[in-house]
Amino acid sequence: MFKGNRRRNSGAVCYGGLKEYHRQGIGRSLFEEAKKAAAGQGYSFVQVKTVKMGKYREYDATNRFYVALGFQEFEVFPELWDPWNPCQIYVMSLK
Repeated sequence: MFKGNRRRNSGAVCYGGLKEYHRQGIGRSLFEEAKKAAAGQGYSFVQVKTVKMGKYREYDATNRFYVALGFQEFEVFPELWDPWNPCQIYVMSLK
């Protein structure tokens, strides 16, 4: 679920669920297990990337999910992917 780098930072590789399974605690449970595994491997931080809040309704739900998990807004890269999809980075400390 996570891909690490030598700076002790781990980023979610792919994380998503079908709408019919939203709001059942499945995503939160999966993330909590992945977070424990990342911390157990010595990672200090986790980061996720998504489309910036306010751009698309579907991604607004994703942003709210990450914030509800405890992620903090870190930075927006307006054209990392392309001008239509500004990249929002969220981070979380595992310490």
